[in-house]
Formats: sequence, structure tokens, C-alpha cells
Amino acid sequence: MRSADVAELQASCGLDPKVALLHSFLISKPCMTMVSRTGEPLAMGGVAPDELNDRVGRIWLLGTNAMVEDPTNKTGFLRNCRSWVAAMHRKYDLLWNCMDARNAIHQKWLEWMGFTFIAKRPNYGTEGRLFLEFCKVNHV
Repeated sequence: MRSADVAELQASCGLDPKVALLHSFLISKPCMTMVSRTGEPLAMGGVAPDELNDRVGRIWLLGTNAMVEDPTNKTGFLRNCRSWVAAMHRKYDLLWNCMDARNAIHQKWLEWMGFTFIAKRPNYGTEGRLFLEFCKVNHV
């Protein structure tokens, strides 16, 4: 897992990355793992449904260094991620979450994907860091 993703997990929930990944896998509907052309895991992501509204989901993605450092992997991921988010919007009208403001790659990707940053959350999580809340609404 990318060190920035590990740092974000530590700052938000304080969980060990393997525990956080397993927890996210178990609560997400759906959850997907992206692999490289050689079968190497690149990222895992999904959407955890809101307990009160099944049309609202908390989207998440945790990646490996191979996802961002290998040009072929990066290109493949970027070519497919918009269709993945569009597929999530067939189930969820609103996708949202909070991200560690230090995670520049996540912020850049979320902006490119059309997510909107709607609030700053100072003193967020177990480390009390600045997080940014973001969302994307399905306008169909």
C-alpha cells in the first residue's frame, strides 16, 4: 500500500492497513480489486452503503505504488476509473467521503474525476488532522 494511504488510514481511524482493508472489504457493496497485466494487485476500492439511506455510499480506494509509478498501470487505471465510478452511481445517488489533506495524489484524482470538495474537517480522526470532505452527485 502507498505510504500516503497508510498515513491516511492512521490519521483517520488508527487501524493497521490490513485490518482496515479487510473491514472495508466486508462492509462494501461492491468491493473490487484492480490488478496489473501481470496479476499484481494495484488497488482495492468500493462503496460502503449508508446505514440510513441505501442510495448514499461512502466511496474509498487504497492503492499500491505500482498503480502510480508504472506508466502502463497508471494509464490503465485512469482509463477505467471513470466507468467504475459511473457504475457505482447506478446503485448510489450520492458518493462521498473524507480524505487526508496531505494526500495530494488523491486530491488531484478526485478533482479529475469530477468530485467536489465541500468542507474542511479540521481535527478529524484519531490524529486530529485536516481532512477534506468530498462528494459526487448522480445527476441522471
